[in-house]
Amino acid sequence: MIDDGRRFCTQCGSPVDDSGRCPVHDAGDAAALTPTGLTPTGLTPAGRRRRPPPTALAKGLAALVALGLIAQLVSLTSQQRRDARRTRAALARLEQQMEAQAAAANGVSRRVGEIEAKLAAQPDPAAVAKTASASVFTVEVRGGLGSSFVISSGNGSSSLITNFHVVEREWEAGRRTVRLRQEGKDVEGTIDRVNEANDIAVLTVAESLPALPKATSNPSVGDAVLVLGAPLGLGGSVTNGIVSALRNGQIQFSAPIAPGNSGGPLVNLRGEVIGVTKSKLVAEGAEGLSFAIPISLVCTTVAAC
Repeated sequence: MIDDGRRFCTQCGSPVDDSGRCPVHDAGDAAALTPTGLTPTGLTPAGRRRRPPPTALAKGLAALVALGLIAQLVSLTSQQRRDARRTRAALARLEQQMEAQAAAANGVSRRVGEIEAKLAAQPDPAAVAKTASASVFTVEVRGGLGSSFVISSGNGSSSLITNFHVVEREWEAGRRTVRLRQEGKDVEGTIDRVNEANDIAVLTVAESLPALPKATSNPSVGDAVLVLGAPLGLGGSVTNGIVSALRNGQIQFSAPIAPGNSGGPLVNLRGEVIGVTKSKLVAEGAEGLSFAIPISLVCTTVAAC
């Protein structure tokens, strides 16, 4: 060291005290000499300088940073809440749409069910014809034939209805016996009573046969009908049509008929007899102009219905 009146540490250049100790390198010995054993101000135990306390500016900057972070957090939270509200609203709308679609589907299903129920309730013409055919017989007489049907049955006998003009020759000749034929069945019948004015005759057989139910009201124009009988001797035949009109005490219908149908039943789709097939209008170009005697007239003249 240069002797200029002051002495300095040869290692770091710091001024040394009167005892020649460096406050930096001889800190351990200095600590031992301090009354409290504390490290001299400004020095750390490892010989490093302590960091100065934060200034007001630093504190302000830290506060601003913290406020910014808090603001971002609040903004993010608010956005999340808005997103959550929008999500809930969207879900509510979706749920309403699904409920509306479900209600519409239920409505369609209900209407389909109603239509199916109505269709199921519609009578089956084939089933009606099959049931009614068990009560229909072909009437065979000398020189001709016609049709008939069972109107009542009980106590070992049955009554059948036909047209008077079917059995007219037998009746006027004093003969009372006729043959009643059905597929797989052949019975003898008797002409019991007649009503010439209304073209009705009652036949009886000594056997219980299935009777056709009678309609309790007159048919309406447009009602579907079936005609059963033996056109041209073809027993077990069925034709269909509608009630065309109610005129002059007769039922006009559109189902085609032919000789041999006379005396057979005209039935509705409930299988109830509404009339006795009588005749058709024959003219050039004429079609579907058939006529029947109402069953109500039969029941008030020759038969107990």
